[in-house]
Amino acid sequence: MFVLKNTFKITLCIIFISLPAPIFSQSTKVYEYWLDKFLLPKLQQKFNSHKIIGEIETHLKDNIGSVIKLKRLLNKNEQAEFSDPATYFNKKLILQKTKVGKKYKKSLQKILKNIENLYEVDRHFLLAIWANETFFGRVRPRLDSLQVLSLLSFSSSNRLVYLNELIYLIDFAIENEINIKYLKASKAGALGQPQFLPSTLVKFAVDYDNDGNKDIWNSQPDILASIANYLNQFGWDNNLEWGYEVQLSNSISCYLEGPDHSRSLSQWKKLGASRFKGEEFPQDDLNESYSLMFPAGIHGPIYLYALSVGFIADKIKYNSHNFFKNWEATENLTKNEIISIQEKLSRKYYTGGIDGLIGYKTRRAIGLYQRDNNLKQTCWPPL
Repeated sequence: MFVLKNTFKITLCIIFISLPAPIFSQSTKVYEYWLDKFLLPKLQQKFNSHKIIGEIETHLKDNIGSVIKLKRLLNKNEQAEFSDPATYFNKKLILQKTKVGKKYKKSLQKILKNIENLYEVDRHFLLAIWANETFFGRVRPRLDSLQVLSLLSFSSSNRLVYLNELIYLIDFAIENEINIKYLKASKAGALGQPQFLPSTLVKFAVDYDNDGNKDIWNSQPDILASIANYLNQFGWDNNLEWGYEVQLSNSISCYLEGPDHSRSLSQWKKLGASRFKGEEFPQDDLNESYSLMFPAGIHGPIYLYALSVGFIADKIKYNSHNFFKNWEATENLTKNEIISIQEKLSRKYYTGGIDGLIGYKTRRAIGLYQRDNNLKQTCWPPL
């Protein structure tokens, strides 16, 4: 387990969002009608008939034949297996990211130092985020950003969110004179090497190399500075520890997970939280507020996306760093199976929504169900 500093929660999970996958029909006719009668007129009005809207219309209609394939790809997420938290900490992949990260730490030393001084964000975290998102640009999104965002605006459960993201993308393309037709995105509409949503791109991208472009696709200085600017704007503090791996006494149940059960580090210590190998918590941190996170229930150390970044950052920074508790094998579940579990739990417990993701509120609901039914409290499926 780990205790995570509550001030850290604002940093990483906002950059890369996980929104429910859309369910699409198998015909393009309704989508084409929606383009003609809703989206394109709305964009013409919003952008005062700017020439880019005509270019977008031509692009979307010329590529209408590939819409069904993209629909199926997006829809596959419903049947995909939920990613076991342990997969984020595959030893071979972690070592690869660490090795490459250390090379960049050396080759980009001057740039990293200057960015770190300017934005007051630890360089090791910048490298770790870059590593986690696109493996330092080696693994990039390949989907047509206009198609992805228009389809998500058409029929996802978060249509207005994606419509706003599409508008942000158009704003960015106009302001920076970018050919929008060639921009690639992930299945959630995220862009570039740091995988920013368009709204994040518009608000936080930086032209650090002063070439006139905010280039999060190819410019390493812009990529790192943009991530740093984002974290800085959300209150990053280099003086704070991001978290600790801890052992818990039997008096601390896994359903005490989450920021709404936060306590000071000294209170967690009194309840029976301790570090491994007899290490003490830093005295300066004892009065700070922390919350417990159980990403795999009791079947592994604490996991949060921020943990993955923090772990890789520490691996790049230090010569030796690893988890004390191993990840245990857990049952593979599809998103639809998780949704069924959430629907069952939600009759009595708060799961934070029915989204097919095993977040801390769902894990906590599982733990409370297990407690109330005299089952072993694992805070992880099956019930």
